[in-house]
Amino acid sequence: MTFDKARVLLRAEAIEKSFRGSTVLDGISMDVHAGEVIALIGPSGAGKSTFLRCLNYLEQPTSGHLSLDGEPVFADPLKPSKSELLSLRRRVGMVFQAFNLFPHLSVMENVTMAQRLNGRRAKDEAEEYALKLLSQVGVEEKAKARPSECSGGQQQRVAIARALSQDPDVMLFDEPTSALDPEVGNDVLKVMRDLADAGTTMIVVTHEMRFAERVADRVLLLDEGRILEEGPPTRVFHQPEHARTKRFLEAVLHR
Repeated sequence: MTFDKARVLLRAEAIEKSFRGSTVLDGISMDVHAGEVIALIGPSGAGKSTFLRCLNYLEQPTSGHLSLDGEPVFADPLKPSKSELLSLRRRVGMVFQAFNLFPHLSVMENVTMAQRLNGRRAKDEAEEYALKLLSQVGVEEKAKARPSECSGGQQQRVAIARALSQDPDVMLFDEPTSALDPEVGNDVLKVMRDLADAGTTMIVVTHEMRFAERVADRVLLLDEGRILEEGPPTRVFHQPEHARTKRFLEAVLHR
């Protein structure tokens, strides 16, 4: 896949995060180019999901800076305003491991609510766009259903449609298939592959090594809150520079 190497869409600089005196992220910096797909891999507890959540301030970093298209996201990263947070989360969408759909709302209402609340689209236009997105992810027939009437894979595809409804610049995926059985997870991965082929900028925390190798432009291995290894999938998977990377890959690829 190709991406715009000249355009740094998202930049994270020296992101640190501590919980009760314990360092979880230790100064991570990363540039994300427009149209690029980045896979974050590594052992449990390495800080992958925390880093992802820091990129749209669901977790506020202890220190560090974010910028979008070369502009700082916050005037003061330690005291973000409500309007700055809303703007960031419109531009950086997120899909969670646990779907996080509103159970009392229909699929259609889940996908249209944010569009309408932020004034992006009127009701009719929001519903038309929602149907387009639901069709894109293959669950348009569930538009009137409640999440409880959808399978896990269908709920995750609805969650992807909901995130896309904000027209984000970057999509974050936090282990989107880990709660699904392999066959259902493959349906979700296909949607993600289609998004990547369409040029969607994506950062994916994943244990799906085949997906990371085939779809990502770049793979980052996190360990103990730092980027230990970084590079094209073919190099990281087949010629890792660090012994720790090799041990991790041997463990996950041969289990």
